[in-house]
Amino acid sequence: MRASGSPAAVPITLAMEEDVTSTRTRRPIALAAIALVAALSLAGCSAAGDDSGSSGESGGLTHIKIGSIPVTDAAVVVLGDKKGFFKDEGLSVEFGNPSAGGSSVVAAVIAGEYQVGYSATLSIFQAIAGGNDLTMIAPASGSFDDPEKGTNDLITSPDLGLHSAKDLEGKEIAVNAAGGFAEMLGKNAVIKAGGDPAKVKWVQLGFPDQLPALQSGRIQGFVAGEPFGTLAREDGEVTLTNTLYDVSPKEWLLGAWFASRSATEKDPALFEKIQRAIDASLKYSVEHEDELRAIIPDFAGIDPKIVDSIRLSNYATPLTVDTLEPMATAAVRTGLLDKAPDLPSLIWKR
Repeated sequence: MRASGSPAAVPITLAMEEDVTSTRTRRPIALAAIALVAALSLAGCSAAGDDSGSSGESGGLTHIKIGSIPVTDAAVVVLGDKKGFFKDEGLSVEFGNPSAGGSSVVAAVIAGEYQVGYSATLSIFQAIAGGNDLTMIAPASGSFDDPEKGTNDLITSPDLGLHSAKDLEGKEIAVNAAGGFAEMLGKNAVIKAGGDPAKVKWVQLGFPDQLPALQSGRIQGFVAGEPFGTLAREDGEVTLTNTLYDVSPKEWLLGAWFASRSATEKDPALFEKIQRAIDASLKYSVEHEDELRAIIPDFAGIDPKIVDSIRLSNYATPLTVDTLEPMATAAVRTGLLDKAPDLPSLIWKR
């Protein structure tokens, strides 16, 4: 759902010529070489169920499939598997990274192809609002209670003289997908600054194309996903606002690991094991950030040269009603949900 009267994000076509009007000299950047697929927005979807992803015994371990798109937050669980946390629970893991994007993870979990999937919590809310019975089994990533630690900043050019998100009225601002997480963050930032998001033209543009579009003057800002926010700041662009902090100054949950409720009810012991392994992976990643960064280039397709400078999410944020509420409230405020979901019912308990 979109806010009443607000324009939908529309795709735009870009020519990548140099901005000859810029007063600043920018170093060349090869954004196209950074193959990061950002898991920031999904639409609710449904699919017919099957048993293709059912767990099975192999070598004394129970084989499971975990679905995500290749982003830094999902790399936490890959690290946990490498450290043996799943094996300790009697599990062997196969990771699936659908090329179609995050919405395909939701569909695959609903279909039974994966036991567990990773998604932005907004996407899970939207899928549930669409009639899909999903449950969250573990946290994946959260925000920080620090405005300097934004992983989804609203980036603009200092040449434009914008001072707050209210100044985006009448401007073209890029998000990676219509109706998803980045659009919600951008609209909420405008509202919090006293502006009207319906007066902003939200355009749909892939993450690697957003910075060149800003520097060529085709857009006036974008809601960044990492590593593109870091790349933009290193190239002289600026953060207009930390959109996560605009949702709530307290830490809140951005993404979660989820499952089909029917699957958890059929085999709760299995999902308790998965839950413990994910929790151990999160704790280890917080305590060994250097090891997490070391596996990110291969998993997420990020240039190793920038992996040390990109911002990571908060992997210590718990899965609670309090940490889910800011996303739900902002999604309703911006029109991406008709109403807040029953949050306590979404958190899986055996």
